[in-house]
Amino acid sequence: MKAVLDLGTNTFNLLIAEVWENSFHTIYQEEVPVKIGSGGINNGLITDEAYQRALLALEKYALILSRYPIEQVVATGTSAIRNARNGQAFLEEVKQRFGFVVNQISGEKEAELIYLGASFSFPWPSNPLLVMDIGGGSVEFILGEGKQILWKHSFEIGAARLVDRFKPSNPITPEEINLINAYLNQKLAPLFDFIDTLAEKPALLVGTAGTFDTLTEVVTKDMHLSISALSEQADAVSDETLHQFLALIIHSSVEERKQLKGLLEFRLDMIVVASLLLQFVKERLSGTQLICSKYALKEGLLFYTI
Repeated sequence: MKAVLDLGTNTFNLLIAEVWENSFHTIYQEEVPVKIGSGGINNGLITDEAYQRALLALEKYALILSRYPIEQVVATGTSAIRNARNGQAFLEEVKQRFGFVVNQISGEKEAELIYLGASFSFPWPSNPLLVMDIGGGSVEFILGEGKQILWKHSFEIGAARLVDRFKPSNPITPEEINLINAYLNQKLAPLFDFIDTLAEKPALLVGTAGTFDTLTEVVTKDMHLSISALSEQADAVSDETLHQFLALIIHSSVEERKQLKGLLEFRLDMIVVASLLLQFVKERLSGTQLICSKYALKEGLLFYTI
């Protein structure tokens, strides 16, 4: 039995599973909204409040882990932790208090593991596809064919960073949308430059992590639209459904978003900029089919030994 701790910028995730060569069975999983990047992410600092929220979440997870016959615990820290001046001090305290050895993986390694995890979520095609993971601190893009990765990169333009940088109004204004799109156009140039070199463009855009979980939840619970299940862990979303979702979220006020059954409270502020990011990429990749995958980094870690 193996446990994975994915210490992300927005959430700390725990996954306990029985793992075989090419499959696994989930025993327990939980997500705690720590928001470790809140208030200091673009200044390279974990604030005192975020620090304490993180320790409380790990104290809870340590108690849960003590109830299972765990053979191995793999823990990783991503964007907010690896870029914080006090990130190393935090990890040393975590090791001292709970015995967790947290590996600060690079953005490139994070991208590789996300691709690996997503590949278990539905019958993986052999033609080119693009995997996109929107985190709080970073956004990973991975271009691949089958199990082979052709190109990968981690961009420090996650939802928490965008909110902190642009501080959008409620609701966001057209001027702010234009500013964010101009920023994304500049930052994501290496991605589209590489795609332009491909003889065969990606046919699928596979989205992982919280933004895409929110998309499927809002579409089914609030908009009452259907999506096409590819497996228990992945859904295909039509362009028309995606367009309606993006229009609803991007132009909403926080008060309106609070009424949505499919939107978790801790995503209220970041879902607008995350949706803008998704809209920007999807428009640049016209003709791609959007797939929302429930598997990402933590599932990839099940099959990787650090």
